Amino acid sequence: MAGDNDYIPLATSPADAEGYDEQKERILRRSRKKLPFPLSLLPASIRSRQRLLFIILPIPVIALVLLISRHFFSSFSSNNNIDDYQDDKIAQNPYFWTGDVWKHNEEIFERIQRCSNLGLLRNTSLPLKKLSFQEEEELIKQGCGTNQTTIMILSSLWFAEAFAGTSTAGETIYAQSVISTLNALNYSYIFSSLGWYNADMRKTVEYWLKFKNQVRLVLADPDQVKVCYELKDQKCLKTKDNLDGIEAWRLLTFWYWDDPANPLGEKFTLSPSPRNDNWFLSYSIEPTCHRLPFIEHQQRLLNPQAYLLAKQIHYLEDKPEFSWTLESFIDLQNKYNIKIIGGMTDDEAAVSSRINELGVPKNLGKLNKIQFYDELSKSFVFIGVGRPRISPSPWDALCMGVPFINPILKWDEEDPENRTKWHAQQWHMTDLEPPFVYSVKAHDLNGLSEAVGKALNNPIKSYIPDYMKFDFAISRTAELIETDWKKKGEVILQNRIDNGQGQNNLGLKREE
Repeated sequence: MAGDNDYIPLATSPADAEGYDEQKERILRRSRKKLPFPLSLLPASIRSRQRLLFIILPIPVIALVLLISRHFFSSFSSNNNIDDYQDDKIAQNPYFWTGDVWKHNEEIFERIQRCSNLGLLRNTSLPLKKLSFQEEEELIKQGCGTNQTTIMILSSLWFAEAFAGTSTAGETIYAQSVISTLNALNYSYIFSSLGWYNADMRKTVEYWLKFKNQVRLVLADPDQVKVCYELKDQKCLKTKDNLDGIEAWRLLTFWYWDDPANPLGEKFTLSPSPRNDNWFLSYSIEPTCHRLPFIEHQQRLLNPQAYLLAKQIHYLEDKPEFSWTLESFIDLQNKYNIKIIGGMTDDEAAVSSRINELGVPKNLGKLNKIQFYDELSKSFVFIGVGRPRISPSPWDALCMGVPFINPILKWDEEDPENRTKWHAQQWHMTDLEPPFVYSVKAHDLNGLSEAVGKALNNPIKSYIPDYMKFDFAISRTAELIETDWKKKGEVILQNRIDNGQGQNNLGLKREE
């Protein structure tokens, strides 16, 4: 079985960033359940059956996106396999569904082949001049519209995990949002991660060679990009010795974190926050959090509960990483006549025993996504405990009208109120003020108590930053796909040549 030395980080924080170790631990636990031998050792007959899918919807231009797609999806909502947990009060997300990724790919393959047989397949590998409305409409009627025949290769594992519904990690939620925007815009996409934690790019190359005239971009994990650049036997990157490879400017890094993770730098690294220098590919929690009806504050006060942002019980272990104490939770319950709950995996017997002894917090156990949203929507405050870092869940909380208490884990002792030097559990929220976000320094139990009291007495309505609204996320995905990445790459190449760095094996040599 896989051991620590076999670990390959994919779309996780770099080794010197906060939160890396816990993600490594999670990936290691899951990787031990994967194949204990290289994928290349699988018989070809088995590997050839690994196909993927996508259901493409007919919308040519953004102006028609919302009206037509909502009508289209509403007729299919009963077939969406989104969650096992069902309730009449829960609405479906019309832009996302789960399914078998290999069958999904087959649907794309069949559609592209049919359009080719009809003589309606244009080269969409680069942005095209827009057709007239009538011309585009005729193509759409045949299922061969411009967007429908433009393919994004989603190489990053997180996309496949999102579509398969097998993960609730922050990276997966980000990937789910991007897939939702692709659905709304009706671009085609195929998955090529192979389903295991590895950086192999041979399936991606196979799809690139098969659909070269339709592939606009490849979104890959950092280690996959590294493999593409460095392992020449995979024939991934286009160079003078591999003219059929993927152009470097077409290979973008899908990255949940803030640092650059692409040889071409930050502008070829996609990440979900506007607070860094990477290319900002927004994600939106709006379609998901609005699946549940908004619960008014008066109703929440009938049985007031505070919800802990902690997916695993060991986060509450008596260590410096835990921002508060279990005893402080007892004080909060007694002082404000509330209950404190959480939905945590019972992964540490000693902590679990201590919680049972104290009777706080009440652990609901591991919850699926909708069960989690249901409990969160009934809460009056969402309390961070120090981990997990940079989770998207606090954004869900604000959308549901639940303030977030954000532990500040590090600060400048000489300038403690300087937010630019704060490192928080959710460091993309340090600019937000009460009553939405209460920033409290870790282990300041009086500050925690004060923040809980203020949240209880100062309710908020649903709040979503403009840059996380779904319409905005759609516009950023449209811009991503329609941007002239080749020109951007050539500019970077020229700058490197001017600085004496040369081509640096980037596959960016301009064609004559």
